[in-house]
Amino acid sequence: MNIEKILAGLDVGHVNTKAIIMRGREILGYATVATGYDVVAAAQIALNDALGIVGILRDELAVMIATGIFRDMIKGPPLNVTRTVPDYVADAKGALFLNKDSRTVIDIGGNIQKAVRYDPNGSLLDVIQNDKCADGLGMFYTTIAKALGVNEEGLSELALQSTKHVSVAIHCAASAESEAIDLMCQGMDVADVADAISRFIVERVAAMCTCMSLSQEIVVAGGLAKSKALMKYLPGLLKEDVSVLNPPEYVGAIGAVMSYREL
Repeated sequence: MNIEKILAGLDVGHVNTKAIIMRGREILGYATVATGYDVVAAAQIALNDALGIVGILRDELAVMIATGIFRDMIKGPPLNVTRTVPDYVADAKGALFLNKDSRTVIDIGGNIQKAVRYDPNGSLLDVIQNDKCADGLGMFYTTIAKALGVNEEGLSELALQSTKHVSVAIHCAASAESEAIDLMCQGMDVADVADAISRFIVERVAAMCTCMSLSQEIVVAGGLAKSKALMKYLPGLLKEDVSVLNPPEYVGAIGAVMSYREL
């Protein structure tokens, strides 16, 4: 009897670190923790949390594969990951695993946004990343949510309640925060401000995507993909149909595992 090995994928990002446990093509469990200032500790906690959910020991893992901006920081002890995978490659492989008909994935993460186009095998065809001014959109979204006394889901729900289109002159995330505060001080409805913020983020993502040809099917990954308010605007701005992968924030970690399986 051929028993598939148990593999772990780690996606070590600017904001969050994600861990996923897989046996073959089956997702057994996953967990997320804030990356914070100790990348190695965050990776260990995320991994242990995911293992705890699944109910297996670390010794039972055959392989650990890492991706994300800080992937090289966890190559050595105590984690000793088996292999690292560039985040663009992991995004393509993870998106294709979750949707075999997908050919472009737009990743709206905590700090960096990117679009990756790939062939039916998940091999890269083209990649585009946000400009410096659009860095930190996910962190900005979280900051605004906290300022309004809600979480990210609550900010999305507020935006969906908007009844007035508020015009704002926002050019980058740094100025967007002060602009949002100014609008609230002027007595603007908080739902309309939340909607303006959502449109600002999606406009930046859509502007990035104009620099690359998008192939159908187009899918969306990353933590901000869970925002219904953002996803309400994205298809219209892209003039393309899009769908959200599930689970969107674990696409990179899944792709890291799938990349290793194809070796």
